[in-house]
Amino acid sequence: MGLHDFPILFRKAFPMLKSLALALAVGFFAAGAASAQSSNPDYGGRNVQPGDEQPVDMRRETSASRVRDDRRARQPQAPTAEEVMAAARPLAAAAAPACQVTEAALRGAREDGTKLYEVACASGPGYLLEDMAAGPKANDCVLQWSYGEMARDADPAADVGLQCSLPGNQNPMQVIATYGREAGLDCQVDQARALAVDVYEVGCAGRDGWRLEKVGASWKSSPCWDLQLRSDAVCNFSSEDESRAVWPRLVAGSDAAACVPVDVAWMGDNADRGSFYEIKCQSGEGIIVRFKDDAAQQTYSCLDAPQIFRKECTLTPAAATGGRA
Repeated sequence: MGLHDFPILFRKAFPMLKSLALALAVGFFAAGAASAQSSNPDYGGRNVQPGDEQPVDMRRETSASRVRDDRRARQPQAPTAEEVMAAARPLAAAAAPACQVTEAALRGAREDGTKLYEVACASGPGYLLEDMAAGPKANDCVLQWSYGEMARDADPAADVGLQCSLPGNQNPMQVIATYGREAGLDCQVDQARALAVDVYEVGCAGRDGWRLEKVGASWKSSPCWDLQLRSDAVCNFSSEDESRAVWPRLVAGSDAAACVPVDVAWMGDNADRGSFYEIKCQSGEGIIVRFKDDAAQQTYSCLDAPQIFRKECTLTPAAATGGRA
């Protein structure tokens, strides 16, 4: 065969060579892909089929979800309402025996692990209970609320601490109003607040208010007009006009009924005779009225004060006083 025959042979063999080259290329790439899949750490050595691939971010999220699920499984479960009630009742029985528990809630724990419960009672105030190692302690919800109110009066943004939140404990004013009725007050309560343990102030609609103090099983009540005359105490729920309006009623039907009081001062008490008050009248005259059993008993002129009481009237100059009333 001569050189002139070579192009003819090449053209006849070319299709066969082309097919062989294509087959070799396909085999090479298939082997490379299989090798990449088997050695790729993202697939864990699995023989991944097309469509089975999982994105890396999704695999990481799945792993994080397993960690969260495991963590939740290890956390203690919150107690049921029945379990909370069962835990709170004996604490209330020990720390606040008058409380018949109607509601209970777990309110958390202190840093030392002491658990805090809140209970509402069938009557009276509810309590925040501390399950202390030395024995349970009860904190009056009305007192907690009152201290919070006083703190907000001083600073509206004040941190008032833990407050009672059960529905049955949202009635502090009604609880104090009940104390007023127990003390025998004739008062439509429109404001009220605890001032200290067993000490309360009551505001009455349109009239002078009261200070209540529980002494043993009994109540001691002091009208605000009298309390403020005898001490430095301040009644926040009684205005000067409300306190001043008491006096015409107090002296009605007595020798002092003609006096329209503009100022009053307490002079002292006598165990047998009662309490003595100086009154400055609108007319300018000064008089002294003796009260006993909540009624005006006798009236004196301020001119006689030095001889009777060994001291002078302080609200009215002696020259302005008239004769004996």
